Amino acid sequence: MANKTFQKGDLIARFLPTGALEKLTLKEIQMNQLVGNPFDGSLSNLYLRVKEEGQKIRSYPLIGSQSQSKVSLAEDAIKWSGKIETFRYEVVFQLGQNNTWFYDVRVSGQNQETIDLILTQDIGLALPGALLANEAYVSQYVDYRVFFNQESGVHVTARQNQKQGTTNPYMQMGTLTGATAYTTDGYQFFGKSYKWTNQAEALLQEHLVSEVYQYEFGFIALQSEDFVLNGETQKAVFYGYAKENHPERVEQEEDIRLIQDDYLALETAAKQVFLEETVLKRKADTLDVLTGETLEQEEIEKLYPERKLEEYSEEQQLLSFFGKNNQHIVLSEKEALTERSHGHIILAEKHVTIDQPTLASTSYMYGAFQSQLVLGNTSNNSLITNVRNPLNIFKATGQRIYLKENGEYLNLGVPSAYQMGLNDTKWLYKYQGDLIVVTVHTKTDASEVDLTIESTQEKQYEWVITSELLLEELADERKENQLVFGVKAKTLTQKKCPNLKYKMKWEKTHGQVAKNTMWFESGTESTTLLPDLLTLTFAPTAQLSLKIMGTLQETFGEWSTQTSRQAQEDFQEHLQSLHRRFSLTSNQKKNPEAIERMNTIVDWYTLDMLIHYLSPHGLEQFGGAAWGTRDVCQGPFEFFMATQHFDIAREILLHLFRHQFIEDGNWPQWFMFDQYHETMADESHGDIIVWPLKVVGDYLRATNDVSILAETLPYMVKETGQFSEEKETLFDHLKREIQYIESHFLPGTKLSCYGDGDWDDTLQPADARLKKDMASTWTVALTYVALKTLADAIVTTHQQESKQWATLAKEIQADYNQYMVNQEVLPGFVLHEQEQFDYIIHPSDTKTGIHYRLLPMIQSITSELSEKNKAAQYLDTIQEKLLFPDGVHLMNKPAPYSGGVSTYFKRAEQAANFGREIGLQYVHAHIRYSETLSKVGLGSQMWQALSVINPILIEKYVPNAQIRQSNAYFSSSDGDFKTRYEAARDFHLLQSGQRQVKGGWRVYSSGPGIYLNQLMTNLLGIKIKNQDLVLDPVVPEAYESFGGQLYYLNRPLKLEVRMAQTERLIINDTPIDLSQLERDFNLYREGGYIIPKELLATITETDELLIVYEKKKTEGMADTK
Repeated sequence: MANKTFQKGDLIARFLPTGALEKLTLKEIQMNQLVGNPFDGSLSNLYLRVKEEGQKIRSYPLIGSQSQSKVSLAEDAIKWSGKIETFRYEVVFQLGQNNTWFYDVRVSGQNQETIDLILTQDIGLALPGALLANEAYVSQYVDYRVFFNQESGVHVTARQNQKQGTTNPYMQMGTLTGATAYTTDGYQFFGKSYKWTNQAEALLQEHLVSEVYQYEFGFIALQSEDFVLNGETQKAVFYGYAKENHPERVEQEEDIRLIQDDYLALETAAKQVFLEETVLKRKADTLDVLTGETLEQEEIEKLYPERKLEEYSEEQQLLSFFGKNNQHIVLSEKEALTERSHGHIILAEKHVTIDQPTLASTSYMYGAFQSQLVLGNTSNNSLITNVRNPLNIFKATGQRIYLKENGEYLNLGVPSAYQMGLNDTKWLYKYQGDLIVVTVHTKTDASEVDLTIESTQEKQYEWVITSELLLEELADERKENQLVFGVKAKTLTQKKCPNLKYKMKWEKTHGQVAKNTMWFESGTESTTLLPDLLTLTFAPTAQLSLKIMGTLQETFGEWSTQTSRQAQEDFQEHLQSLHRRFSLTSNQKKNPEAIERMNTIVDWYTLDMLIHYLSPHGLEQFGGAAWGTRDVCQGPFEFFMATQHFDIAREILLHLFRHQFIEDGNWPQWFMFDQYHETMADESHGDIIVWPLKVVGDYLRATNDVSILAETLPYMVKETGQFSEEKETLFDHLKREIQYIESHFLPGTKLSCYGDGDWDDTLQPADARLKKDMASTWTVALTYVALKTLADAIVTTHQQESKQWATLAKEIQADYNQYMVNQEVLPGFVLHEQEQFDYIIHPSDTKTGIHYRLLPMIQSITSELSEKNKAAQYLDTIQEKLLFPDGVHLMNKPAPYSGGVSTYFKRAEQAANFGREIGLQYVHAHIRYSETLSKVGLGSQMWQALSVINPILIEKYVPNAQIRQSNAYFSSSDGDFKTRYEAARDFHLLQSGQRQVKGGWRVYSSGPGIYLNQLMTNLLGIKIKNQDLVLDPVVPEAYESFGGQLYYLNRPLKLEVRMAQTERLIINDTPIDLSQLERDFNLYREGGYIIPKELLATITETDELLIVYEKKKTEGMADTK
């Protein structure tokens, strides 16, 4: 059977040669989430289940290569038929006239057993490009409703709340004969155990869960009524209905009578003639999964004698720990408990700027050994595909390994242990007296990643490695043990990176490229079967090596000769040199774990920062490839400033300003920074214009490097996406930037227009009028401090502009005080209408019903716009209204949700899933709260704030936290609510800790860099100002002695802070006269001592600076002068 397509009007159903559904589309909209393929089949299926009292439920798929069905085709229909046990069945699929489709099922038999039917359908409801970009993100915006009809039972509706082009696609599924139960998400149907069993949990349960779950794997399952055949033929009819546009919220299901009419028209039509087809079937001996056996305690101790930060379950089962060189080891027992499977991204080489492309590889614990293997642009340059499902349902994706045993090919799945190093990953499979170790590691001297397989007992196995490829083989470059892959013709990648190539080489055994017919039953001769799946078979061996190298040049470099250990040690040294060997110390013996978990996360967050900076993507957000203008000004820039890599920070600034629009002086929200620089956002939020200004001021304040202002740079031409021939100094760029700011104030004020939003991306205005009539209090406070810092930094070199911009900052401050400061609470926004200003997100706000917003309150303090009494009030308000056990929340309650239709804000009112920013605990904002606590000197609260978002042993520090990966930054802490309605009703349970919280998306964020900046500059308090050293530690009350190590202008620095009655400062055993030192005052406290670089230059007996600072024990603003 070839691919078969049916079409009625705009509705198209396409079936695979296996008889499974490949794709269902309505015009441009793809109704299913994952496109089916012959290797994995389709998530759309129909199951017959046999329920015999006292026995386990038996289930059988009726569709696809794993079914026993015969497949027949008619002109307008496809039929599956066959016999299971003693039952005979027949299923006919047809399209109706009005965007409907039907599965007409007949089952006959003599038996008394109870049977039922379950129809499944994965839900996309989006443009194919949106789904390929990220299925999970799309799922978050599909709103599910369930309706019950007396005659036909359950009907499930799905509406896509985000516009796909100009429409909100809609889908409805149910039965005409009676459905009793349902699911709305694949996690409900397949369950976490699927990664071990390949068996959907729901098929073993008496009833589907029948609960709306708005998560990241849209999946409708419908359960029929029970049947007892008794010699009769029973009938069930499942239907689907699609609608191109459903602009309003779903209040009720579409009229079932119209759908029934479509079905009756098919029933009464002339009977179709079916002809049986030969279909493609997967070999049964290629379907099973090999999972690692449980490691015993003595085996763990032998493998990992050095262990720290051990994590245990409630039953005291060891789950994970950290080992030598901060490796993180996860046992299979923990993977079984986590909703998000453990994963890891590793980088090759030691790049610190974007001038050279970075090679990255992503893996997941469940047996995805490599995915999104990419050199350079993470959206366009991949060799190996992404993994497209978090439960490991589709196994053609990425790179997979099979072990052949007793004639059966076993897919390596969840291991006994999963070990993550900083540039390597290991899977350890305890298996039948052997320990099989799979290692993937990168090299630091080449764009190379190596995969090795080793049997520690030197047993020889036949191996098969599959890789789903996005590039094509260059056949004329094939050698006996080497393949080369290049870009496909007429693609964007060929246009931008024509020399992009990868080569793959295997060693230590004989291997060959196999035909993909090996995966299917005999009789399959198609040479085009699975054209993107590379299958390599290897002769029996106890060791195997597969190397991959990438290049953007015409020729490849040499293969690296580094050993795995050399590469690991070199990469760790690279990371430690980047973070300047930063660590915290304390002489206090009480709770050493608190310090250890901070020090352990430093290496991991440095890696996460590098991924965000050099190879933008994450474990959930595999698309990216761009710098967010706001993001790069925070995570990477702040990290390199805190670690005093001023040369790298300077390069970031210069690259950033090359992307400033020549037309108006603004920036795009995000832009690709490599060969694809034409690819950028077509809009930006109202705060984006401020960030480049802010970071230049911060850079000058620290370095006094005014030479950067004379650097000549091009602009970006918005219309063409090309760099301008015209070049101007960076200072001229700044002038254009400030002109843009001045031209976008609300009329008659110095308050910046909201534009397309501010930092909280979910609060983009739904009403275009709000873009020009509303101002964000947070953006205004940010603009004020950016202008003031820059004006101060250029006061001696550009006096006229310094005075002008300082005056502008004061005018902003005056209008801020006039229009935004109101009693004890700052508004989230002010709305200018009918000659007055209304407060939005404020106790007086009757429009949104939301009363408190975090960002304005913390930024007003960080910017020193709020007087001390106001700052104290705001902090009290935050603590009372916004501080929960897992951290501060963006608002005191979620934006109202009404079926996904927006009134004021886009994503905040459209997202059906209560996660990420929608869930309101966005970790990035919480880190900024910790910065505010440092500003006012609240060391204990700051330490607590940083502790509750450190993922290591998080359950100890956040009692209601669900278990999650310990070595990866999570971007949000999401309340465990099934729906937005439940979240609105029970949101208060999060503050009381009565509802659990889950970890959000991982790795891809500016958060890791900002977090490390807080540890270094605002907790330990080592800062640079005009190249002088500022010591401003904010010590938690619990510590009598607290310190750490960093660098000062390339000199190692160790700081010990001791609590004392009087203050003293000793540097390398030399007491310093504090009366001769200035302080870095802020509005709320005295601030740290400024130690002139000239003074430190006189301390030359050793390169290392050993500083003892005896400090008065104070907390908060009480000590301010």
